[in-house]
Amino acid sequence: MSAPSRPLVLVVEDEDPIAELIRRHLEAAGFEVRHLQRGDAAESVVRAIAPAVVMLDVVLPGLDGVEVCRRLRSFSQAPVLMVTSKAEEADRLAGFDAGADDYLCKPFSAAELVARVKVLARRGAQRLAPVVDEDALVQVDSLRRCIRCRGQELELTPQEYRLLSVMVQHPGRLFSRAQLLDLAYDDAVGVFDRAVDSHVKNIRKKLAALLPEHNLIRSVYGQGYRFEVGPETSQEAPAPDATNGLIARVPGELKPWLPGFLSSRFQALDEMEAAIGGSTRDEVFRIAHRLAGSFALYGFSEAARTCHRLEHEGPQLGPEEVRRRVSDLREHLRQVAVRFVDEQGRELPGGG
Repeated sequence: MSAPSRPLVLVVEDEDPIAELIRRHLEAAGFEVRHLQRGDAAESVVRAIAPAVVMLDVVLPGLDGVEVCRRLRSFSQAPVLMVTSKAEEADRLAGFDAGADDYLCKPFSAAELVARVKVLARRGAQRLAPVVDEDALVQVDSLRRCIRCRGQELELTPQEYRLLSVMVQHPGRLFSRAQLLDLAYDDAVGVFDRAVDSHVKNIRKKLAALLPEHNLIRSVYGQGYRFEVGPETSQEAPAPDATNGLIARVPGELKPWLPGFLSSRFQALDEMEAAIGGSTRDEVFRIAHRLAGSFALYGFSEAARTCHRLEHEGPQLGPEEVRRRVSDLREHLRQVAVRFVDEQGRELPGGG
């Protein structure tokens, strides 16, 4: 049996010494690395190799990183990590507006680099294997963009295909509603995470028609969904917990950077409050867009949902209501309890 292929990271960086350091650290962490020096070479390479993560320096010869990201988003959902020496808010926002998932400011530590890439690689689980496992109960054929159960093709909408194909390719992996929403839609404007529940309900019906003896998509209370072929366990449906909304489930490898992350989020809330009612009011909703993605990445699902709603509902609200929502979000972050979890969503020892 051949060893499983390593996740591929495409690094677009024009400074060779930095690129070599990045390569060394990522390869030591189990990734395969491909390096490009020019931004205008990235699009064709991404089309050819379908990387698990793309690392983009902002300042590149040929084409800047923000424009590269914008072009990649026209055809690829591979997570993009922007790497820049620019710390100004406008530069970071430009990357997020272009579709970036996260950013790192130089200088950064090797441990932080690896942790961010690992989280993004898992978040970008939409990368599908091109080979169909004919022995699998549910088969994903990414070339034909179809899914079969015991040889019969499921009739799925595009969103249902995206959700189910990702979950099938990563059995046991816990996906939050926010993550599934990102996977299901190229542009989720006006779409809320409860739409995921509707998609999952329809997928379950279609699976049950062909596989009535199996419950393949399991609900994990307060967290999301996972795809499992084996028997259900009592952990799949824990008793409702009234404090679930005040629990953030943070990937364990991000623990060292959580204090800095929260500090920067509070600073962003300060910026939002300063912009309410002024000539830069639209900045409130741009910041909400950025925060929604970063909160989801760090496991703050309730905060991510709040920011998502504020981004899309906010332009129709009055200044006082917007201010109230920002204040409520700030209070939520002060009260939320953190639990560190592994990649399956299981709480780590001493995870409080």
